[in-house]
Amino acid sequence: MIVGIDLGTTNSLIGIWRDGRAELVPNALNEYLTPSAVGLDANGDILIGQAAVERQITHSNRTATSFKRYMGSSRKIRLGKHDYRPEELAALVLQSLKRDAEEHTGEKVTEAVISVPAYFSDAQCRATRMAGHLAGLKVERLINEPTVAALAYGLHQADQENRFLVFDLGGGAFDVTLHTGRLASGAGQHGLLLRNRGEFLAMDLVPDRRLERAANLPTSRSGSVMAAPSAGPGRNRPLLPADATVLALAFTTPSAKGPRDRAPA
Repeated sequence: MIVGIDLGTTNSLIGIWRDGRAELVPNALNEYLTPSAVGLDANGDILIGQAAVERQITHSNRTATSFKRYMGSSRKIRLGKHDYRPEELAALVLQSLKRDAEEHTGEKVTEAVISVPAYFSDAQCRATRMAGHLAGLKVERLINEPTVAALAYGLHQADQENRFLVFDLGGGAFDVTLHTGRLASGAGQHGLLLRNRGEFLAMDLVPDRRLERAANLPTSRSGSVMAAPSAGPGRNRPLLPADATVLALAFTTPSAKGPRDRAPA
C-alpha cells in the first residue's frame, strides 16, 4: 500500500487514496496533525508527537523539534545521552505515521510519496529519502509542496496555460512560489520567489530564554514561564472557520522537586 506524507517542520500528516478521493488518516489521539517532535520519557522510551511536545517545556534536553531544518546537514541533535542525525529523528515520526495508517486501514504500508519544500537541495532530498528508508518505506517520489498545493486546488485540470502564486506559511518557513504553464502536461515551470527561514517563527518558539525576548512573555518572581510553545501551534486550527480564538497559557514554576505546572492564565 502506498501513502502520501507531509513531513513538516512543526506538524506532519499522512493520507491515503481510497474510493476515488484522498483521505487523511487520524493518529492514536484521533487527530490528523501529528507534531514533528521526538522525546524521551522518564524510562528512556521514545515519545512521538503530542506526548513529546507536552514534555518540551519541562524536559527540553530530552525533546527534539524542528529537526527538519537540518536535514541534509552533518548536524547532530542531542536527545538524552544520545546523538541523532536529523533523518533519524524524521524516521521516527514517519514510523509513527506509518503505524497509524496500518492500524487505520488494516493493510501493510510499504511505499510513500513525501512532499518537500521547493527550496530543498539534493542533499536535503537524499536525507528525506533516507528517513523514509529508515522508517521501512520505499519512497517512490518526492514532490514539491507548491506542486501539491496546485494539485489539491485542481489546477492540473486546467486546459489552458496559467500563472499563479502559491503561498506556503509553514511552521519553519514562509515561501512564495510562482508557477507558469500547464501543470497537467508537466511542461510548466515554477520558481521560488521568496524564502524566509528565520531562526524561528511565531509558531515555533524555542523553549529557552529566547522565548521571553521573542514573545515578551511575563515571568513571576519565582521564575514561572508561560508554556507558549505547547499552546501556540494548535491555535491556528480553530481559525479556519472563525476570526478569533482563545489562547490559554499555562505556567511552569521551578521547585525543589523539579518543574511544577500551574493552571492556565
